[in-house]
Amino acid sequence: MKLSCNVIRDLIPLYADQICSEESKELVEEHLTDCKDCSVILLQMCNDEVESRLETETVNVLRRQASFFKQKSAVIGSAIAGVFMIPILVCLIVNIATGAALDWFFIVLASLITAASLTVVPLMMPDHKMLWTFGTFTASLLLLFGVICIYTHQTWFFIVSPAVLCGFSVCFLPFVVYAEPVRSRLGRHKGLTVMAVDTFFYVFMMISIGLYTQSAVFGKIATAVSIPCMVLVWILFVLIRYPKCNGLLKAGICTLIVGVFGFAADYYIEGWIGVEKSFPVFRPFIWNIDTVDGNIKWLILICCIIAGIVLLVSGMNRKPDNQ
Repeated sequence: MKLSCNVIRDLIPLYADQICSEESKELVEEHLTDCKDCSVILLQMCNDEVESRLETETVNVLRRQASFFKQKSAVIGSAIAGVFMIPILVCLIVNIATGAALDWFFIVLASLITAASLTVVPLMMPDHKMLWTFGTFTASLLLLFGVICIYTHQTWFFIVSPAVLCGFSVCFLPFVVYAEPVRSRLGRHKGLTVMAVDTFFYVFMMISIGLYTQSAVFGKIATAVSIPCMVLVWILFVLIRYPKCNGLLKAGICTLIVGVFGFAADYYIEGWIGVEKSFPVFRPFIWNIDTVDGNIKWLILICCIIAGIVLLVSGMNRKPDNQ
């Protein structure tokens, strides 16, 4: 019986899966001997099925391997945690046997917790290892500082902890915001988040230092120095991040701003805190203790202006990327 290609192509999926009757199988095979188009369709279908099976098998193998390594990591992490328990128990026994207070025991305990946050936590956590490691290390380090501070009967914890948080924020937060699930939740606001958090912790640190020192002079100087610097950093961030222009124009504008800021910062900051200071004078042929500061500032300003103008001109003459 001679069947049309349309009928045979309806039977090819059943033939490829070997679930058709013997009569249908014979009809398909008879048709395939004379029809190259249907033979190509069968070959493609078989290849797609093989690729699908290989893909499924690959995913299953990767899942089994990931599960295996997670189990191994958990075992190793548990073993390391057990090793950390040995000095803790020894210190506790010695502490009790000697009749001493448990103060230094808690210092040892907090120290080992800090070490465990960098060794045990990455092995034990199945997902988001970096976030868990960074969070537990920060918390355990603050715990260690707090225990030491209590044991030594000091109050420096309230000045050290804000400084640690500010330093960690500046150094590690740019990496944290690119880790899942933080990255997907922040979307296009990762840079803005880093800037906002860094600014918050910096202000928190300066306020803590001011309260700890209880110095009106420090508060005045810190305000005079911090506000212009933070404003400069935010201006540069906004200029680099948001305007839709080429990088040369952004670089030129930022270079000019930095040059002007570096030139006039001392004059305005010292004027803010009540210190009389003359405007920088340029005497390029006289270099001594009285002129070196002004000459250097003027040279830096001139270099920044020249570099900024060159970058701006290059940016304005640069063709858009789509042309």
